[in-house]
Amino acid sequence: MTANACTSFVIKTQDGGSIYGRTMEWGAFDLQSDLVLVPRDHSFTSELGGGKQGMTWKNKFGFVAINAVKKPFVMDGMNETGLTMGVLYFPGFAEYQPYKEGEESSTLNNVDQCTYILGQFETVSEIKDALPKLRVVHNEDIDKAFGAPSPLHMVVTDNTGASIVIEYVGGELNIHDNKIGVMTNAPPYEWQILNLRNYPQLRPYGGPSDRQIKGVNLAPFGAGSGMLGLPGDVTPVSRFVRAVAFTQTLIPPKNAEAGVNEAARILNNFDISRGLVREGESAENYHLNFTQWTTIGDIMNKRYYWWTEYNRRMRMVDLTELDFEGTEVRKIPLDEVREEDLKDRTRDLISQ
Repeated sequence: MTANACTSFVIKTQDGGSIYGRTMEWGAFDLQSDLVLVPRDHSFTSELGGGKQGMTWKNKFGFVAINAVKKPFVMDGMNETGLTMGVLYFPGFAEYQPYKEGEESSTLNNVDQCTYILGQFETVSEIKDALPKLRVVHNEDIDKAFGAPSPLHMVVTDNTGASIVIEYVGGELNIHDNKIGVMTNAPPYEWQILNLRNYPQLRPYGGPSDRQIKGVNLAPFGAGSGMLGLPGDVTPVSRFVRAVAFTQTLIPPKNAEAGVNEAARILNNFDISRGLVREGESAENYHLNFTQWTTIGDIMNKRYYWWTEYNRRMRMVDLTELDFEGTEVRKIPLDEVREEDLKDRTRDLISQ
């Protein structure tokens, strides 16, 4: 079994903007991710496995995205309209539609779905209309090239703040309005929402300071007692509840700059250090699950931010300043150098 622990959310700002955030946990191997720019009119053909080819299309919109293992496997990204999308692992539940001969022109593999959506659509409403007309299949050849299975589900948010979760369960397409604005991994989205009914007691306010039973003081020991019972482990179910607690109690940030800052503070709560989560056959034979990179999307202003396990300095690209003309895909490494970018301020104190 491959470890996975991605967390995503959307928060709103007071000026009407939406800020998307997500972590990418993966421990089976180094994802070697790059930031790629895919131009408008770039052509794609989806491989269906066994030498069969599916639909062909051209980008309507250019986009930037983060890939995996130096291949065109898009894990996260934003297009020039602000449409922002994340791909999260969905093990044990993802089951795609069967291949059907004669329908290749409207069939694509599940890994290409993010690339297709980022390049073709501006709103989640358009996606809702388009996806039922497509057949999405699982290409085992891609699993071999990637080095692991690819059970996936996806979160998409547009410039209006509307958000959806896309899942294929039992061979059927499910599109959920992501009103809560949170997604993790398995189980499916509807189960995660139902599970929130186990936590109605969570609130940002503490218990009463004058609470007593027969003269025994039961005042809380400190602030935060309203969140007693908030799960602290890193399972997908617990992370979903915790992300809801953080995002739903957040005082809406004034603007995008404040929203990006708050999103980063929330995301820090979902970092997984090397060694905390291990999966394998024994204590001697295991692989880790840890946070490899983290992204934030300022959807209104079309700015895409990221940092990595090697360098926590936040970096950004402004899509409004990028040139999406041309034919070539451009890419840059997420880290110029895989080491922390520290600013030494010792001399500021020496010079006083």
